[in-house]
Amino acid sequence: MSKNILVTGGAGFVGSRLSKQLIDAGYAVTIVDDLSNGKLENLPPQADFIEMDLADANAYAQIPSHQFHAVVHCAAQASNAISWAEPHKDLLANQVATYNLLEFCVRESIKRVLFTSSMSAYGEPDALPTPETIPMLPETFYAVHKLASEHYLRIYAKEHGIKQTTFRLYTTYGHGQNLDNINQGLLSIYLAFIVQKKPIIVKGSKERLRDIVHVSDVVNAIMMSIDNPNSYNKTYNLGSGESLKIGEIVDLLTTGMGYALGEYPVTWESGTQGDPFNTLASIQAVKDDIGWEPKISPREGIRLTVAGYQDE
Repeated sequence: MSKNILVTGGAGFVGSRLSKQLIDAGYAVTIVDDLSNGKLENLPPQADFIEMDLADANAYAQIPSHQFHAVVHCAAQASNAISWAEPHKDLLANQVATYNLLEFCVRESIKRVLFTSSMSAYGEPDALPTPETIPMLPETFYAVHKLASEHYLRIYAKEHGIKQTTFRLYTTYGHGQNLDNINQGLLSIYLAFIVQKKPIIVKGSKERLRDIVHVSDVVNAIMMSIDNPNSYNKTYNLGSGESLKIGEIVDLLTTGMGYALGEYPVTWESGTQGDPFNTLASIQAVKDDIGWEPKISPREGIRLTVAGYQDE
């Protein structure tokens, strides 16, 4: 009999890719998503789907009692910029939703939870590469709510015997991101402008450095952790361990889409509040514990991403 996995945010970018891979691996998958950023066409047909708002405690009655083997919590409002504009909405989508989900796990005796947090929780890191052990000084509402959710998981693990694993995702990218949302993502924002044949608007210096990680590598790390006791009650960075300058990322995207170097119009604006200048993940802990390491380098990943959109 297949093990049942509950995936929140399974109509979104990471969640849909994960759901498909879980199904291919023989799991039965139930997806919950409010479709605020995810899309119905992302849903694998083999999955059960429930449209619901995780911040609504009453909505959990819609989820059938499947004796879930694990919950993978990918659902989020994932934009620092939007969290400044609508902090209460971010509170509900991230912090309240995580609390409600953990209460559901307690009621249903679900003992395994995996959570996609964010490197934004570090704030402006004082160590590069950044280990998981440095002090956390989040500088946006989104980052605060992600870090609070991490603490909820830690407390529920201690009080209710839940085995949790938290992944702090660095800038995650790949073909299939929602190009309609120009406030979320990095590469997807720039690609959206190119696809629409509009000047790219970059907020912040082109000298900023970003550790970007391909979605396939993120999904592989989650898959490798589900039943691996070495990952229980651990927190891991998921990055490539390599940084590219924003200017270089823009050049790789524009030339990959067929424009000469420097040909595509780019507008440089002031940065977003709370946006760190440099990000670079230390990924030694996840390598040591579960043997994961990224298979797709940033430059190759950008090439694959651009090729996917060109095929469309």
